[in-house]
Amino acid sequence: MRNHDLLIDKLSDTAKPVKRVWPTRWRVVAWIIAVLPCGTLTSWALHNRFTDWSQAGAVPALVALLLSFIIGASAMAAAFTLSIAGRQPLRLKWAALLAVLWLGVNLLNMSPSSTLKVGEGVHCYLFMLLASLPMIVISIASLHRTRSLYPGKTLALAGCGIAFMCSMLLSLCHEVHLHRFDFAMHLTAGLSIIILTVLAGRRWVRLS
Repeated sequence: MRNHDLLIDKLSDTAKPVKRVWPTRWRVVAWIIAVLPCGTLTSWALHNRFTDWSQAGAVPALVALLLSFIIGASAMAAAFTLSIAGRQPLRLKWAALLAVLWLGVNLLNMSPSSTLKVGEGVHCYLFMLLASLPMIVISIASLHRTRSLYPGKTLALAGCGIAFMCSMLLSLCHEVHLHRFDFAMHLTAGLSIIILTVLAGRRWVRLS
């Protein structure tokens, strides 16, 4: 097309106004407000007790809960930042250190009992997966608005944030002490959530 003015007019007619996205911190706040109630509702069928914070060993469990929340919010903030072209991704050094600290706290809070609680571990796995389902949908919808040049990395960070938020919800209805198989199923559920988030969201988050 040699008539550049005509081309410009056509493009101007079809162009849509660009809406600015919220700052990352407010997007994370809105995300937390949306996902936590939804995750609680979908996992309520497997909610059979509340954590007894008066037990011995409750302090490490509470520390792990708080770390889960901080890491989950940080990972989602990194996902939102990475989804915006031209933005420098957040440095995850502190989040990685907190994750190592979270792992250490949980390992130190292991029950001395060697009893293999298979049923408890499977219950926790299903709880985290059920809690994650609406979180995954909400996260993909939130990231769909900006899309991403790096959909795999963005969705992996979002999945990580979801996994830690699910872990936090699980801590509210779990024994303060962990068992080896039980904790292994927690980690397996987290990995499953990350994989599911990447597979489910790649089509919707990548740039066409």
